[in-house]
Amino acid sequence: MFAWLYVQPHAHAQVAVVDTSIVQYLERSNTGGAIRIEQPAELSQRVARVGDDVEQNMVKVPIYRIQLFSSNNTSAKTQAESLAKEFAGAFPELPAMVSYVSPFWRLRVGEFRTYEEANAMLPIIQNKFSDMQRGMLIIRERISVPVHDYSND
Repeated sequence: MFAWLYVQPHAHAQVAVVDTSIVQYLERSNTGGAIRIEQPAELSQRVARVGDDVEQNMVKVPIYRIQLFSSNNTSAKTQAESLAKEFAGAFPELPAMVSYVSPFWRLRVGEFRTYEEANAMLPIIQNKFSDMQRGMLIIRERISVPVHDYSND
């Protein structure tokens, strides 16, 4: 036995309304009630969906970093922060970022445009931090950078 379902096509076209945030969705008249939301502009930017004006002026680009440290032991955060300070003293021109991605604390350094640039810097860093060189690797990441319009300059 099969049951057939016949759905009658609508005679009128439906127009899709695209809201840029949940706040705009809630403020629509057809959502079942009258809602008025007051919020600071910063909050509006935070709740905006991807693709809003905030994201339109950004582009993701690949970069390479050297990972000096990665651990999940109980003192990993302290170790990563201490090593970041030591690195900043030895290489003040290179950024050092301590991050936590469960369950690991990591220290990654540099913002190299190419793998070759990172690879050229790797032996210099390994020489300075010889006790850490066994675990050092080159990591590719994507970061968001602002796009500037220079057409009017």
